[in-house]
Amino acid sequence: MNKHFRNNNNFIKAKKSLGQNFCIDERIPNEIIQELAPSKDFCVWEIGPGKGALTKRLIETGADIHLFEIDQRMEEILEGLCAKDQITWGDFLELSQDKLPTPTKPLLVCGNLPYYCGTPIIKRFLEKGPTPTRLVFLLQHEVAVKASVPVNHKEYSYLSVHTALFAKARVGNKYGPASFVPQPKIDSSILILEPIQMSDEERQKRIEALKFISALFNQRRKIALSTLKRTFPETDWTERFSKIGIDEKARPENISPEQFLELFDNL
Repeated sequence: MNKHFRNNNNFIKAKKSLGQNFCIDERIPNEIIQELAPSKDFCVWEIGPGKGALTKRLIETGADIHLFEIDQRMEEILEGLCAKDQITWGDFLELSQDKLPTPTKPLLVCGNLPYYCGTPIIKRFLEKGPTPTRLVFLLQHEVAVKASVPVNHKEYSYLSVHTALFAKARVGNKYGPASFVPQPKIDSSILILEPIQMSDEERQKRIEALKFISALFNQRRKIALSTLKRTFPETDWTERFSKIGIDEKARPENISPEQFLELFDNL
């Protein structure tokens, strides 16, 4: 067996309905730990710990750990690693904000996220908080790329803009299907996010801008100015484009996050 891969003696079959692909590649927890940089000075939330491959490494750092796991078949494994009050059972996306634990130290967030819920979980942290110092997730390679690319890149999308409005993003290493059991049909990558510190007022302003940005990327091949004139006719968009210096023939992928913010300011 390749030195990077290990056997897992905890025989629990992955549930397709939960999007489970258990990590068997030791390079993945190694990279997450390296990028997350946890220590006794931090609280760490792990989303979807599964069989605890990453959890064991997090505990070794001395950080305060809290786990969020949907699959209660993992109860014996995870309660063998952490105290019961360090684990919240259920779908993280369905937990109300007031049900989340209150971090007593700066927060770090990490996890091997199922492909179907990676983007919603990232959006929740960026829009609603709590605001971590860093988030490090393993997720679908395509999603990681779209979350991190700059304007005019061929993969630049609504997700690229959304992420850039709230965080600095970069992509780590890519891992193939053989790093997981069962093997997915696509590659995975590490995504590292460092949220931008901002006031609640500024955060709300950016959330409001997203409704306009979303409308544009729903018609991403169309000229942005024409889409805005048709969808939101009450605003003089030609004047705004001219004032900011955006080409009137620009498509959404040609407009930077900073330009979007200025374009939709005070509407």
